[in-house]
Amino acid sequence: MNATTRASAPIDDFDLPWASFAEFFASQHHSRTTYLVELDHDAGTRREWTYEQWQRWIDGAADTLADLGVQQGECVAGLSGSSADALKLAFACWVRGACYLPLNPHEPVERLSYVLNDAQARFVVHTDAWAADANRIIAGTVARTVSSASLDRGSPAEHDKHPGASLDTPALRVYTSGTTGAPKGVVLTTANLLTDCDALHRALDWKLGTRLLTILPIHHVNGLVVSSLQSWYGGHTTVLCDRFRSDRFWQDVTAEGIEACSMVPSLLEFLLADDTGPAPDHFREVLCGAGPLMSDTVANFEERFDVPVRHLYGLSETTAVATLMDRSPEPSRHTWYSDHGFPSIGPAVPHVEVAVHDPDGNTCPPDRRGELVIRGATVMSCYAGRTDETAEALRDGWFHTGDEGFWLPAPDGTPYFFITGRLKELIIRGGVNISPLSIDQVLTSHPAVRFGLAIPFENRYYGEEVAAYVVCDEEASEQEIIEYCAQWLDFAYQPKVVVFGDDVPFTATGKAKRLDLKQQLSDALDTYRDTQFRRNGKDPSR
Repeated sequence: MNATTRASAPIDDFDLPWASFAEFFASQHHSRTTYLVELDHDAGTRREWTYEQWQRWIDGAADTLADLGVQQGECVAGLSGSSADALKLAFACWVRGACYLPLNPHEPVERLSYVLNDAQARFVVHTDAWAADANRIIAGTVARTVSSASLDRGSPAEHDKHPGASLDTPALRVYTSGTTGAPKGVVLTTANLLTDCDALHRALDWKLGTRLLTILPIHHVNGLVVSSLQSWYGGHTTVLCDRFRSDRFWQDVTAEGIEACSMVPSLLEFLLADDTGPAPDHFREVLCGAGPLMSDTVANFEERFDVPVRHLYGLSETTAVATLMDRSPEPSRHTWYSDHGFPSIGPAVPHVEVAVHDPDGNTCPPDRRGELVIRGATVMSCYAGRTDETAEALRDGWFHTGDEGFWLPAPDGTPYFFITGRLKELIIRGGVNISPLSIDQVLTSHPAVRFGLAIPFENRYYGEEVAAYVVCDEEASEQEIIEYCAQWLDFAYQPKVVVFGDDVPFTATGKAKRLDLKQQLSDALDTYRDTQFRRNGKDPSR
């Protein structure tokens, strides 16, 4: 490929066999096989749908979206938590040819209102549990609320209302924080979604009917694409939990005959903290990504539970998964996970090309650190409405991840990739991207603080946690700073440790060198590497 080739252009001869999502959706003929089980432990309920039942439910919901006047490519927002209703809306949007906009109900109202306005969404579909929140976030927007129950129909109409949007139609818009602090809308097409599902289907090589436990929130691409849509693509069963609970995890695995589960590193640590193991024989593997994963976490988990961990890597901008560790024999696996200082994220999945580039755009040789770059048909079409940022991210025919890493060849020459850190300043806590600037603003608003900077530090339980570096004009204690931040920030965003200093390193243009400061304070913050910070003294996993 030359430098002008689009990062989202196919890199192989794979061609999707369907002309639209509606055609793909109708092509699954597993009928009485179970597609979805919904577990709501708070409500004490269990609901189940076969493939045939799910198709009828989704077709009816898509008909209702058409009656509401939803057009192809138009964004429809969902506020339903991790529930079957949230998945219903996603699938109904895709069948209709609309763009699904998942909302995280735990985010601030202001951010959700911003997202609605930016996406120009006319509807927010919600379950009863989130009705009040939905009404709050539509204030100042053009959106109106729609009950999820109102989408249900007993008998769907004929499919002439859904002639099928093209594969290039926007199908999913997910918002990710940037270093500027303002959320960016990642636009993914139907082709992006289905190509990534095919890549996962080939790389995972799961047998028909594999039972997968979905514990990650489905407003995130991992829970939505890896665990849910990919299950439909491959003819599997997904068991959807309303949220992760370490004290229920193994009970659900046993009761539901679970064979695999996708997690983030912090969940491995929560399970290791419980006095359980080994896993049931039918539980065969764990997928793990969306945050820094330590080699000793992998080793401890595999030793305790006798279940292999397959490290993966991807971003919203690459639909979901770009690399995945294979099922190599144990001695080889331990080499990739333990002998290089970082656990390998594996080779690129099918339909995706990954490389490591130096600052001049040249490919780095083995074991030379540079920026991980990605291209292929799973790469996003754009950041919505952000031409300059799209051009910067997709320059020279590659998507630039902002992550630093290196690669090493396998005996057959296949590149295996490693992540060593990030070039960008995002803090990734428990798989969630946190813009440090929003924390900086709170820190510097404290009357005693002249300058405040949020910096990440390595933490066993969340991959990264938040520390604050502050320069004060007046005397203030660490506890005072932490309690002040707690008034304005959710627990995930709150600094857990405060480091006091006299100055801050600046660039020539006056920008604080956050990454330099992180490096300077790494020894002091390493003291808290194994500390599990708790909200009100409670285990946040329960």
